[in-house]
Amino acid sequence: MTIEVQIPGSKSITNRALLLAALSKGKTEIKNIGVCDDTMYMIRGLKKLGVKIENKGEDLVVHGTDGKFPKKDITTMIFTGNAGTATRFLAAASTLTGNKIEIIGNLRMNKRPIGDLVKALNSLGAKVESKKDCTPLTIHPKKLEGGNTNLTSNISSQYLSALLMVSPFAKTETTINIEGALVSKPYIEMTIKIMEKFGIEILNNNFAQFEIKKAKPSINKPKSLVIESDTSSASYIGAFAALNPKIKILLKNIHENSIQGDIKFLEYLQTMGCKTSTTKNGIIIQGPAKLLPLGSLDMNTTPDLVMTFAVLSMFTEGKTTLANIGNLRVKESDRLSALKTEIRKFGIQVHTGPDFIEIHGNLKLLSSKPKSPITIETYDDHRIAMAFGILKNHLPIKIQNPSCVNKSYKTFWLDLNKLIQNAKR
Repeated sequence: MTIEVQIPGSKSITNRALLLAALSKGKTEIKNIGVCDDTMYMIRGLKKLGVKIENKGEDLVVHGTDGKFPKKDITTMIFTGNAGTATRFLAAASTLTGNKIEIIGNLRMNKRPIGDLVKALNSLGAKVESKKDCTPLTIHPKKLEGGNTNLTSNISSQYLSALLMVSPFAKTETTINIEGALVSKPYIEMTIKIMEKFGIEILNNNFAQFEIKKAKPSINKPKSLVIESDTSSASYIGAFAALNPKIKILLKNIHENSIQGDIKFLEYLQTMGCKTSTTKNGIIIQGPAKLLPLGSLDMNTTPDLVMTFAVLSMFTEGKTTLANIGNLRVKESDRLSALKTEIRKFGIQVHTGPDFIEIHGNLKLLSSKPKSPITIETYDDHRIAMAFGILKNHLPIKIQNPSCVNKSYKTFWLDLNKLIQNAKR
């Protein structure tokens, strides 16, 4: 039996496409957008900056500004919730407006670091204030000049993506020098590939230095853009397939040639014994009779997949170590601490360090179901909720605050319930 699941559009690609369409010239139609909280904050924020965005059925039409925003005499207030991409991208875009703008997030976002981005923007001629290197931010009416800057990007790749996308619209050409290790390189590659679609030239000197040319007035940009389905979201449905080998799942609009780094979830599932096959409509996944442990795996390039595979690793016989993921401690939650706390509720041995998590799988232990439900605290983190949510038909669990999945995958519980019903047949 093969069950089809339509994975929503990538929020990471959607927010990049929205910003680039807003900055470029003319109209851009964006199709298969990721409809979730993060993209809604991005859309609302761009509208507050003066960008015209229209609904066309399920698609959006963005009227580009050519990097020239309307002048406003009053302070513009923008709320971004816990949306990291929207916060960092809108902060950078605000420095092009010549207006005073204040950006504030929710309680968690107001604890997530942004100081390195603020420092780089200020060194490029803007004036951005942040009292505690987090939101709230105040962007003063001093436009981005361009030039040379150094950026520390070992906490979030979103700082660099934000700078890359706004720099072509600064007054002069820009060079960004990277200090230290750069995390989540696939997200930078994604940013560059989408920028290339909009005709913007970037010279990437081995991820150590980036040279950005000024955007041309006759910029060669797409009239329409179709957003890929989200591979991070697809990983949860793939993990469900891994745990339920009696069914096959077709992940629609997921393809091996995706520009998203998290397409590596297919490779990780294969390592664990899953079978995958490619069709014109997407990827079919079937789980093995017995899941294999991942062993030791450096997940620095795929941190959003850690939650998926930490939970799956509980169902193997052996030790799995997921390493080089220290930046998970400053995401929507402290994800390493959250995983340790919740996995221990199942009786599974788990250890964490500054930048790793170690899980000792125990299939025999998990086969003896507890009599009372295990309550999973989600920490208002969509990835924690979805990673443990896939266990609903295996163990009695109760997910706290299940609506937090709206941050990236609004139809997750509907899709999961459909899969559970089919798995019971």
